Amino acid sequence: MTEHDDVLKELGRMITERRESLGMTLETVFDRTKIRPEYLRGIEAGDYKNFPEVVYIKGFVRTYLKLIGAEDLQDDFMNQLERALGSPQPPQKIGHKKQPEAKKPKNMNSILGNGSSMPQGFKPTSHFWLFLVLILALVGTAAYVWYAVSYGGLDLKNLKLFSFSGNNVAPLPSEFVSSDINLPNSNDIQSVPVSPDEPASEEPEPEPEPYLEINAVNDVWLSVSFGGGQPVFRRTLKRGESMRWNLEQQARVVIGRPTAAQIILNGKDLGIANPTARRSETYLYNPDGTYSTVQRRSRN
Repeated sequence: MTEHDDVLKELGRMITERRESLGMTLETVFDRTKIRPEYLRGIEAGDYKNFPEVVYIKGFVRTYLKLIGAEDLQDDFMNQLERALGSPQPPQKIGHKKQPEAKKPKNMNSILGNGSSMPQGFKPTSHFWLFLVLILALVGTAAYVWYAVSYGGLDLKNLKLFSFSGNNVAPLPSEFVSSDINLPNSNDIQSVPVSPDEPASEEPEPEPEPYLEINAVNDVWLSVSFGGGQPVFRRTLKRGESMRWNLEQQARVVIGRPTAAQIILNGKDLGIANPTARRSETYLYNPDGTYSTVQRRSRN
């Protein structure tokens, strides 16, 4: 039995519940749709072995769903019927493009050479320009020193500012200190009181917004609405998929298979909705983290 067969059986079970909730029998459905009872029983059981072609099965399902007001299940039915009964399409041939060869990174030896020989096509640099730059630098430095000494901008006596004796350094003589520099008086320096470090006020972390998350342990049909409005989500959640909604208002969730849905409310893992459930159930989840189950009405 494949996964699609399980889903078709689950959808058939949900149709049976819808029909029974309306107080209708298979004979009533036969009288109104003219679909043979064995086909109706096959749809509810998810067994399509004795059905005609797929196109007739789809027509039967659409007519049945429309009669009991379960059009919301139609998309899921059609998708599962296509996957379970549709003829597989031949795989398409995809041409493989030739991948361009990756460019090999150039190493330093290929750029600068390994020192043993000149790279091919490399023209050695003449040392003439290097010597010329050094000579110009020396001439420029000498010209600057001569200009500074000639016009009083540099006193050669001031070059001997410190005398070294071992690890001791003699202070700068007072005659070398410029009179333009006004050193501050120690009496003029005001001490600034240092206050002890005050702990920074920590702002309280904002509370996380309430949310509802549903993870599909198995394929499960869901219908989710908020504040009594129209459903914002109504389809089958595939195994391994998950959905999450901001919970600003009360959420009403109809779970077709409560044993296949894991519930997380405001970050708290509530586990499986109902591990012992055998039919669909309705739950109410509130923004404050509380939740409840909507009890089914008893039938007379």
